[in-house]
Amino acid sequence: MTTTTLAVVEPQEAVSLLESPLSPAEAAQLQSCELAIELAGKDRLEKALIIGEKLSTIYNEALFRGENGGRTWDDWLRKRLPRILPEAEGKSLDWGNNRRFMWEARTLLASRNLPASQSLDQVRMAHEIKALIPREKKGNEGNWYPAILDDPDAAEGIAMVWELACRNADQNQRRNGPTAEDVRDAREELRPTLEQKGLIRSAPASFQSATAARVEAARQRTVNVTPANAERFKETMANIRDTKAERTAKVEVDHVREQLDAAEHQRLHELQEEVRGYSSNLIAASKAIHGLLGYLQSLSRIHGTQLLDEMRRTDFMGLVTVSDDMQRLQEMGQELMQAVNLARSSDPPTGINAQTIEV
Repeated sequence: MTTTTLAVVEPQEAVSLLESPLSPAEAAQLQSCELAIELAGKDRLEKALIIGEKLSTIYNEALFRGENGGRTWDDWLRKRLPRILPEAEGKSLDWGNNRRFMWEARTLLASRNLPASQSLDQVRMAHEIKALIPREKKGNEGNWYPAILDDPDAAEGIAMVWELACRNADQNQRRNGPTAEDVRDAREELRPTLEQKGLIRSAPASFQSATAARVEAARQRTVNVTPANAERFKETMANIRDTKAERTAKVEVDHVREQLDAAEHQRLHELQEEVRGYSSNLIAASKAIHGLLGYLQSLSRIHGTQLLDEMRRTDFMGLVTVSDDMQRLQEMGQELMQAVNLARSSDPPTGINAQTIEV
């Protein structure tokens, strides 16, 4: 059996990208990613996914190298991330990396049409599964190994481990899917096959030995079901039979309660989406009005509003004109007042007018 030290693909290029400065487009992309991290939502799982996606982009696109180049990924995590995300202050590098690994693992599973866990435990799972994420080695770029996320065939290793972890979770009757321990056990059980195919990095021999022993012990573990006291066993079984109806009723009540809780969670999720949509529109409208007012104030100071008369008589080939600016401003004012009145009201749904749909 042959082993590999890293599941990577050798590149054709040998250009030192990490030492080069960011291009204007890359600088804008980095700024966009950092803003998304800073404004990530309040839902814990959603926030972790947004942060993980943007961290993955910053790492895989080498945006962490800075305006002048030369900055390492670890430096960016230590110094820059806490400035845009205060909760990362004082956390280890694993805090940011595990969220990056989590997003990359979910992306690879989606490429194989495999469902990802919805549990927050997946942040811990990412630590157990990171060695299965296929990576590309970039020539002379040191310790930079961007993930390969656009090739479904490259996700073979992570898919094998996840499918086994899901089967084991079903056998253990886990309601929320595999745990981090299930993923780790599945990974170690499949390690010989994964190493032979070059789909995982080799682990130290001592770690492999200890893990193999633990997995084998769990596999062969048996439970002695012979009762030590036959009379007591009979009483226990009789009690189980007598309380069957009560337990069945409790299960039904719990099921109904779960359905009600699920409906409430769905309503809360929909409400959060409406809040985000409303906030986004308020921000966009505020920026637009502020920008328009700032432009007019600047024009008034520099040229005087008398310039507007000349501007109204000017157009560009009949395509761009401001001759109707007062009408447009008045219409905006009317629509803004309608929005104010709607926001001030507290009425039940009015329904959708069929004539409105026709228009």
